[in-house]
Amino acid sequence: TMRTFYGPYYAEESGSYKFQTIFPPLWLIRTQGEDDASLFGLSYYHRRSPKVDADVLFPVFWKLRSEETYTTIVGPWMHRESPTGHDNWLAPLYFEGSGEDGAEYLHIPPLLTFHHRTARDGFSMAGPLFCSWTGGPHCDSRTADEIDFGIAPFYFYGRDDRSEYELIPPLLHYYHYAEKGEEELDVWGPLWMERSREGGVFNILPLFWHSWGENEAHTTLLPLFHYGYEGTSRTIATLLFVDHIAEDGAHTFATPLYARHRGRTELDMFTPLVWSYRDADINLERTMVLPFYYRNVSNRSDDIALFPFYGHFQRHRIYEEHWITPLFRHRTDLTGWETDIFPIFFAGRENHSTHLVVAPLLFDFASPKSRQTVVFPLYWRFADRNSVNQLIGNTYYYEEKVSGGTEWEFHLFPLFSYGESPQGHWWNFLYGLAGYTREGTMAKMRLGYIPFELSE
Repeated sequence: TMRTFYGPYYAEESGSYKFQTIFPPLWLIRTQGEDDASLFGLSYYHRRSPKVDADVLFPVFWKLRSEETYTTIVGPWMHRESPTGHDNWLAPLYFEGSGEDGAEYLHIPPLLTFHHRTARDGFSMAGPLFCSWTGGPHCDSRTADEIDFGIAPFYFYGRDDRSEYELIPPLLHYYHYAEKGEEELDVWGPLWMERSREGGVFNILPLFWHSWGENEAHTTLLPLFHYGYEGTSRTIATLLFVDHIAEDGAHTFATPLYARHRGRTELDMFTPLVWSYRDADINLERTMVLPFYYRNVSNRSDDIALFPFYGHFQRHRIYEEHWITPLFRHRTDLTGWETDIFPIFFAGRENHSTHLVVAPLLFDFASPKSRQTVVFPLYWRFADRNSVNQLIGNTYYYEEKVSGGTEWEFHLFPLFSYGESPQGHWWNFLYGLAGYTREGTMAKMRLGYIPFELSE
């Protein structure tokens, strides 16, 4: 490589590569074989090569070639030609072009016009008019496999090989058809119609409702009357009563003040306050006189409640619970017991764990692995299998199992501290005003908070 400097002039040459410039870089020439490029005044760029040509007068004029693709740009106007298509732009007002596979596009934003298509699909919009399709080169419901078109917001239509829909908002109309099940929905204002292989619906919203199917039909005239049947069951409902017969023969009759049900279970209601329910299969009888009395008897349980004074709830051989007013509760079950006097006393056992609370003074929780005891505010103790933390007044004791034995320490705040470990012991007076530590062969003394090493 040969480099040459003559003041602001610089040149470089290596084989077929040549480069020349004048600093500041207002003129540059670069040559590499048949590829020549030059820059004049940071505004005009010129290049010639077998594959690429360029003439650029920045920023107003661009003339480019990339193999067989030619592009010309003059201000907002752009034109491109290639073997597969072309583009013509007048940004931001007009964009038009074409490409491979019959692709073309036309966008005119001021007119809200947008269009693009290929041999297989496309989308077109001109103001409120729009069309989107697949399966052909044109927006044609006769040739497209799937199509959606309309005039927003007045009309919308679409279909594919499995369904079809139509929407006309000004007429409150909606139509939909699905090939699966031959389901059809047709709505015109208050008219609502449905049809399928299983049956149909005819409604005049919101007052008249009618539906039918195989061996069933239902008719409702709101709010006055309803009648329906399905198989051997039937239902009649009016403002005064409801009468229903189920397929198994169970009969229900209800009015605002009296109701009864007879079947495998039985129910009687006198006014909304008195209820009696019976289930002969499990010998269950349940009675409620709201809101004061509740009684439940069966093979599994025996409950009674006289609100708010007394409650007894029992699941035979599983649990038993007593309430005397909402304040006293006692419960026993398979795993333990509990007695509470809300909100100050709580005591009980759950398997091998116990608890005792006399709020706000005493808190004691114990299990096989740990125990926590607080007698507020003087006594605090927390212990588990590995450690003990205990605070009594202004004394603190800590103990922990460590390798080789037990480590413990005692503090009489703020005067004195003492501790031992398997390796030695230590003591402090007034947090180190005087103190001593021995750990193995190491000994250290503290005097006036300054440590002095006695031995290593």
